[in-house]
Amino acid sequence: MIPPHLVAQIDSPALVIFPETVRRNIRLAIEMAGKPERLRPHIKTHKSPDATRLMLAAGIAKFKCATIAEAEMLAQCSAPDVLLAYQPMGPKLARFIELIIKYPATTFSCLTDHPDAAREQSAAFAAAGLVVPVFVDLNLGMNRTGIAPDETAFALYHLCGELPGVQPVGFQAYDGHLRQPDIGERTAAADAAFVAVENLRSKVMEAGFPEPLIIAGGSPTFPI
Repeated sequence: MIPPHLVAQIDSPALVIFPETVRRNIRLAIEMAGKPERLRPHIKTHKSPDATRLMLAAGIAKFKCATIAEAEMLAQCSAPDVLLAYQPMGPKLARFIELIIKYPATTFSCLTDHPDAAREQSAAFAAAGLVVPVFVDLNLGMNRTGIAPDETAFALYHLCGELPGVQPVGFQAYDGHLRQPDIGERTAAADAAFVAVENLRSKVMEAGFPEPLIIAGGSPTFPI
């Protein structure tokens, strides 16, 4: 609770953060995941340097974001590893390259989900003298972005391995559409959706690629 004498001093509307509550939530997330290295929190909700620094202090080093502005905020906080969970194209691709060059201490990566996009990204990154890690974005049923987790995704991953300027490092498997109120039903749905991801993981390793990183889970499936 905020002491009453302080409430009167807060201009409204205002964002009020209770740091100890945030720290407790961060500790709980790490406890659930097993270790901070398994976490890549998305900062699209809080968009806050202060919240980011609390996560960094707890040992979380990898982050996701939705916009160039969010990516820059993370870099300004000295976040070591930042995924732009978006497929930058056109002007945004140029801005992303500027960001990568401006903040060399941060390792930036991005998504791709189509051969044409991969080729455009490849050409732009290579022209700037960069090799940027890319994650193939999988559509597990949300039908918003991503490529089907089948032979087309494998072909795209293989293509990225041949193109200059990009380095395929894994898959994003976002399943934010799985929100069944019953945890048993949600678990079964998440497990079923993840079979294709496991198959892709095995297939790219059989093709000689290093073990791919898997970025998985939305808030409803985090406990799973």
